[in-house]
Order: sequence, then C-alpha cells, then structure tokens
Amino acid sequence: MKKIAVLSFILILVTGFTLGQNAELHTDNRKAKKYFKDAREFLANRQVDLAVSAAIEAKTEDPDFLEAWVLLSEIDQFQAYYAKMEDAVHEVIRIDKEFDPGFFLKATELAYRKGNYHEADKYLDGFEEYTQSDLESNAMYQDVKERVVFSVHAVDNPVDYNPVNLGPNVNTKYDDYWPSLTADEYTLVTTVLIPAGSRNYYSEGYQEDLYETHKNSAGEWMPIKNMGKTINSLNNEGAQCISVDGNMCIFTGCNRRDGYGSCDLYASYKEGDRWGIPENLGPDVNSGNWESNPSLSADGKWLYYSSSDKSGYGKNDIWRVEIKPGLKFGKPENLGEVVNSEGADGSPFIHPDGTTLFFASDGHTGLGSFDLFVTKLQKDGTWSVPQNLGYPINTNGEERSLIVNARGDLAMIASEREDSHGGLDIYEFALQESIQPDPVTYVKGKVYDAETKEPLEAECRLLDPSSGDLVAIQTSNRVDGKYLVVLPVGKEYAFNVDKTGYLFYSVNFSLKNWQESDGAYVMDIPLQPIKEGQTAVLNNIFFDYDKYELKDESYAELQKLIEFMHKNRDVSIELSGHTDNKGSAEYNKTLSEQRAKAVYDYLINNGISSERLTYKGYGFNEPVADNSTDAGRAKNRRTEFKIIKVNSKD
Repeated sequence: MKKIAVLSFILILVTGFTLGQNAELHTDNRKAKKYFKDAREFLANRQVDLAVSAAIEAKTEDPDFLEAWVLLSEIDQFQAYYAKMEDAVHEVIRIDKEFDPGFFLKATELAYRKGNYHEADKYLDGFEEYTQSDLESNAMYQDVKERVVFSVHAVDNPVDYNPVNLGPNVNTKYDDYWPSLTADEYTLVTTVLIPAGSRNYYSEGYQEDLYETHKNSAGEWMPIKNMGKTINSLNNEGAQCISVDGNMCIFTGCNRRDGYGSCDLYASYKEGDRWGIPENLGPDVNSGNWESNPSLSADGKWLYYSSSDKSGYGKNDIWRVEIKPGLKFGKPENLGEVVNSEGADGSPFIHPDGTTLFFASDGHTGLGSFDLFVTKLQKDGTWSVPQNLGYPINTNGEERSLIVNARGDLAMIASEREDSHGGLDIYEFALQESIQPDPVTYVKGKVYDAETKEPLEAECRLLDPSSGDLVAIQTSNRVDGKYLVVLPVGKEYAFNVDKTGYLFYSVNFSLKNWQESDGAYVMDIPLQPIKEGQTAVLNNIFFDYDKYELKDESYAELQKLIEFMHKNRDVSIELSGHTDNKGSAEYNKTLSEQRAKAVYDYLINNGISSERLTYKGYGFNEPVADNSTDAGRAKNRRTEFKIIKVNSKD
C-alpha cells in the first residue's frame, strides 16, 4: 500500500476551513469574532500573512476560540509549517475532542513525522474512539495505522546497530554519501557534495563529484581523492557503483551534452591508475527520463538501477537489464509490484551473492520518509516481500543508501550523526545475522605472459562444472593485468583464463565446505604463449577412482578445449594422462593411457580431426610434485595437453 506522506489528503477528513460563513462560532468574544472574520477575508483575497496575523489576534483574544485554531492549522498545513500546525491541531483537540475526529488523525500523522511513534499511537486511539466512520473501509486510516503499529513495534524491538565513522581520510567536511566497495574491500568510491564552479548548471552553490580511496598495507583507508576531470564535470556526477574487481565504475551523470534525459548512466573503465573517458550506456538503458543509482551484479551479467520511466508502478521504480558483450544490453525488466510501490523506490544494491537486493523506498511501510529494505530473488525468478531493516537503521528521516561487503556481515551507510566530520558521513556497522546475504569469497591476482612477465588483458570465466553454465565473467585490466572474480560459496567451480595466442589456464575451486576463516584466494596466472612444447594442465577433467569414464563435471572443460582447438586450427596437441605412485607402474600406465584416450575420443566425437590429436599415458613417470604427501599426489593425478605442432601460416 502506498504510504500517504502528504498531510493535505487528511484534510479531506476534517471540516476545517469549510465552515460556512454563517456557522455559529465557538466564542462570545466580539473582538475575537472580528479578527476571525478579517482573517477569512484576507485568506479569500490570498493575503496569507495578513490572515495569519488576524487569526493569531483572534485566538489571543480567546485562547479557546476553536475556529481560530482550526484556521491556523489549515494555513500552516498549506505552508508546510508542520511544527506550528502541530500546536494548532493539539489545541483543537484540547478544546473539543468531538469537534472533528480527523484532527486526531492529523495529530497522529504529525507525531509520526517527528518519530514520536508512541504519541502517534495515542492519537490514533483517539481517532478510533471519536470517529463515526467505518474503520474497516477507511483506506487512509488503515494506511496510517499500519505505519504507526509497525513503527511502535520497531522502536520497542530495536536491531543491533553500532555505526562507526570511517574517519577523516574517507569523510570530508562536505556531505559524503553513496558508498560503493570492491569485493576485496580495498577500494571505496563515494559521492561528495562540493562547492560548485562558476559555470555549474545548478544554482544551489553545490555539485556532486566522485571520490575514491584505497586501503594501505595496514588495512587503513588512505586520504580520499577526487577521481579527476575525466569523470567529474561542472555538473553532477554521483550515485555510482563500482564493479567487484574495481575495473569499472558506472555512475549517474546529469545534464551532459550526450545525455538522453535529465540524468543518465555512464560507464568508465580503469586504465592503470586512471579512469577512462565515460561512455553513455545508450537508449537501451537511458529512457529519456531520469536514471540513477546503478548497481552491477558480481557476475557481470546484470545492471540494476532506478528510473522515473512512466511505464513503472510509481514515481521511481527499480529495473534491471541484462549486460551483453561489448557493453550492449537486453530489454530492461521492471522488478515488479512486489518490490516497486506506488511511491519512490530506488538506491538498489545487489549483493555479490546475486540474490539479495537492498533498496530504499518511501512507498513500503516504514518509519518515515525513505526506509531501507531487503528482498531476495527466489528460484522461480520472483522477489520475496521486502523486509524493513528495522530501527534504528531506519528512522523518521531519510535513509537512502546501504551496501554490504562480500562476506555479508558488514554494511556501509551514509548518516549525519554527532561525530560527523561535516553533514552526511560514511559509517560502517555489523549487519544483524537475520538479514545477512549469503557470504561469497573471491579469487584475485594478476594475469601475465609467462615468458615476458608483461601483464595481459584476458577473459576470466567461472563455470558450474555440473551444468556447464557460466557463473561469472570478468576481464583482467589491460594495463596491470589485475583481475577479481567472486566465488559464491557452497559449490564447486571450474575457473579458466583465456587469451588469443596463449594456452588457456584452468583450475577448480571446491567451496562446499568453505568457512569464513578460509578467506579468499590470491592467484597470479602466467599464460603460456602457443608454441611447440608448451603444456597446460586440464584441472577440470574428472574421473572416478580407478575409472577412466569421463565424469559429467568434465564437460565444461572439454568444451573449452574444443573451443581452443577451433580457434587455433594450426595447432596439433598430445593428450596425456598422469597418476600418482600408488600401485604398480604397469597398472598406472594403463589407467593413465585409458584416461587420455577418453579425452581423445570425446574431442573426435565433437568435431576435432584425429590428425591433430595424439594421446599417451605416462603413469607416474612425470610427477610435478612430491608423491609422499596427499597434496602432492593430488597434483600428480592430472590430465594435460601439449602443443606438439604449430603449422606455419605462410
């Protein structure tokens, strides 16, 4: 149900200023009556200030002059002077509780606005006692009651919330908000409201820029810096997200020459230590209205964002769009009416687990203007009913943005508190277990040429070996070769790194029994140039113990090998099987040869010419590790391919 935040709607419930000219006034004081008559005439002539002065004189002459207080309450409401209005409404109730029960509902709403939820509850009781209307069919009453009851319960049952200021290296003397964090928690990007330049489009004197900071070797944030003129202009840039690997920043840019609407989404790529020229995401994403609050999924497949597109359910809705190669996009999808209300919904943050979405809304039941909520993507593609994050994370004020680290236990939020360094600051706090996302870990490192040691831009793919489905895809940075790929825990994964002109690299991760103490993986990856004699291990080829039939989990790796052979048609390879030293030499040689032949047969059955393939079993004759340990023997049990011929292209 839409949250009715505008008090003018409640005006319908009261007689207020609709009192007839000839209605009997609740005063015998002639001067008071005269002032009241003047006030109404001033108001009819739109002389609001004079009307207020006259009404004040009227209630001064007779403090119990009900109509004078009613008139003042309505003028204050019209002018949005809610503190004065509250005093006037309380006086109306004091003078005559039965005059109009709608004033109890006004008092309820005003107390709710201020965060005085128990007081709001008492005034709601007053409305229920004195009203003659059917409460069951009164939609406005039901909405107010739902919010008040929820808020009273929330403040009586607070969640654990102990925010810690990130300090002066992160927070400036200006407003700092919209935090975004890489999966390794090494890079933090924020929006900062700084004094505007003389040519700024906006007239308020401030404009938004993007800032970033990194952690040093001691795990401390270094002084935050402006991300530079390549990204930041004299207009607003903010409400950003950064990819899990820190190589892409998608942000909101407003009133740019290449924009489609008032604010559009742009992407910039990291080029070493600098950010590249931003690229407008185009009309598939930017509708010509207002787009903002991007959030990029960890697998690189989806972009979530908020838009004022009129085809949505409310003022602003949350959408997502599939990302295709080359930063192309599919058709935007509205997240639906379970997530999107009739109000404004935005600030989406999709956690690296790919299923937990945090967002802000003023349309779902909450404690004030904008509250923070969490919803889960179900297996059937629907979203769960949003859950309010509770008090005191949410208050009667505006809570607009929240992010959660990859581990799922630490959140960051923008808030203005007593220890702020200036206005809004970025805080972090431990997230209560009941709303924590599923934890994820990651593998990161550097991809480089095994011979020259030069960094390489390569494609890093994470696959589900049981289904062959692509779980995530990232590209290592072309300047420094750095990469980071998120690993959702609880499963096994095949991971390969590929670049044209090189042998592909493969490894597997078993995270079925992963514990937080296991931490992340750091893995630098040397890619071997394609030339005769080079060897690569197929780490995701699996056989049962003492068997040579390929397991289903091997097919994703085998398809990668087939792809490699198709891309490099001048290459011929030898497939080799290797074992540990358990058992006889003859037994191990036979088993290793049978396993190599199983791969050989699979490639032939899938279109690779036998003229480009040979196979051989080496048993335990070519160990790569010590056979005296379990870990060493595991490394020795392997399948490899070796380049035996590269035909000349001349």
